[in-house]
Amino acid sequence: MRKRRHSSDDESNIDMTPMLDIVFIMLIFFIVTTSFVKESAVDLARPTTNQDSEPPPNPPPLIVVSIDDTSTVTMNDRIIDKEAVRANIETQLAVDPRSPVLVRVHEDAMNEVLITAVDQAKAAGVEKVNVAKWVVGK
Repeated sequence: MRKRRHSSDDESNIDMTPMLDIVFIMLIFFIVTTSFVKESAVDLARPTTNQDSEPPPNPPPLIVVSIDDTSTVTMNDRIIDKEAVRANIETQLAVDPRSPVLVRVHEDAMNEVLITAVDQAKAAGVEKVNVAKWVVGK
């Protein structure tokens, strides 16, 4: 007995066109429905070293805001609230408006306190706030 061979047995093709259509439709759907959010960033000035330039003859006093490892904010050797940084800087700027601000922060301090201090300094009218790592014992 002979077996009959069907022509469909010789070629078993699967039409991929409908599946590709669905994949492209899903791709377009995900691209259209995706929302792109622009992340906000903090603009901090990094210190530069200019050894060739001489300091000005009458430099303004430096305003130092210190944040220790327990996130305690101090100015002029007294503890202040993180929300009171602006008022204290404005008082210092009344003496000399050219005074630069340096926020000295310990590496274990909370980032929220650092950001609040920098924001308060900028709200006080300081254009450029410098941030430095607080190295204790060196």
